[in-house]
Amino acid sequence: MSLVSFLSENSNNILALALFLLIALFVFLKRKKFSVEGKVIFIYRTKIGLKLMKSLSKYKRAVNAYSTVGVIAAVVSIFLMIYLSVPYLSMMFYHPTSTIAGASLVLPVSGVPGVIGVPILYWFIAIILVVTLHEASHGVVALSKRIRLKSSGFGFFLGILPLAFVEPYEKIFAKAKRLDRLRVLSAGSFTNIIMGLIALGLFYLAAHYLLAIHGFTLTPLMLKITNVTKNQPAYNASLPVGALISKINGKSFYSPSQAESLLSVTPGEPVNLTTSSGATYSIKTIYNPKINTTTHSYIGVEALFILPQNSGFLIQPFGYGVNPANGLLPQTVFWLGGLFFWVALIALGIGLVNFLPIFYITDGCKIVNELLGYVIKDKRRLWRVTNAIIIAFSVLLLLLTPLGSALFSAIR
Repeated sequence: MSLVSFLSENSNNILALALFLLIALFVFLKRKKFSVEGKVIFIYRTKIGLKLMKSLSKYKRAVNAYSTVGVIAAVVSIFLMIYLSVPYLSMMFYHPTSTIAGASLVLPVSGVPGVIGVPILYWFIAIILVVTLHEASHGVVALSKRIRLKSSGFGFFLGILPLAFVEPYEKIFAKAKRLDRLRVLSAGSFTNIIMGLIALGLFYLAAHYLLAIHGFTLTPLMLKITNVTKNQPAYNASLPVGALISKINGKSFYSPSQAESLLSVTPGEPVNLTTSSGATYSIKTIYNPKINTTTHSYIGVEALFILPQNSGFLIQPFGYGVNPANGLLPQTVFWLGGLFFWVALIALGIGLVNFLPIFYITDGCKIVNELLGYVIKDKRRLWRVTNAIIIAFSVLLLLLTPLGSALFSAIR
């Protein structure tokens, strides 16, 4: 592999590494101004945004209605995630080798198992928007309930992953009404969900517009030959393992079903496979009673579908396979559509997950504790029940990750 090819194929990972190194360097150089919490979170306290939050908090009726709906959304989200997760977890147990993990990290890297890779520019913009609006919502609702804020600011988890925060006076927050505390705790994730739904709507508008003006093109799939059975038609035709098939009977294919349709010929008829290098292999099909029905042919290969890798992952919204048409307008709408798509995915993901009581780091842990406080008055018993719920949800989430898939595969 040439250096140019390597840089092109790994551009997103290289840019992500460069960004994280720059953040780590910034934290190191400004280390005296950062405070460290839990040994992994680096906090930079400021007064940024407090005046704007105070101005917005004056619209008390609107803020009160919004934050009350947020509490309802928190309860609904917790039960919704249980409703969706438990059946999926059951499916992962019974089909561990074929079921995709239900939970994955979303990071600006590509080619890492168990991680949804996001183009670096989209990830950075989305994270900044999501965490800023999340914390600002906490602040506005708190101030509307006369819960004063000590500071606001930004920070970095593990010294590299961006985060924002608002810091209320804990004693004032503890003395507030339980419902008001719930409103404050729920506001951030509720805003993320609303933000995600709006971004999703904008993405669909951009996609429909691109469809209307024919503003994008599709890259055909390729079929990578992973195995050729000895003494079978493909082997006899000298089709090499590793060959990339770009055309079947002279036609490109854009979906697995389209490729299967092109390959569905009567046994005895030839199939012409053209590789990405332009070589064509004419293979006479046969009937194999152990594999095929009487209407399908057999050539003796194993293959998987792949998409050719495009350069410019920095501005490639959907990975590979979809490209903007020529012209400033379709390319701009295409790029914005990608931004809306990833903002929607990240905002909805963070909003829903943060409502869950997991690992003692989400707002959901405090939300569940406050909700249980309505029925459990003894504080020791309240925290025992809360801890049990947090542990149960944390285990559930871990089992939905690739770690769970590997565990279920080993058990079965």
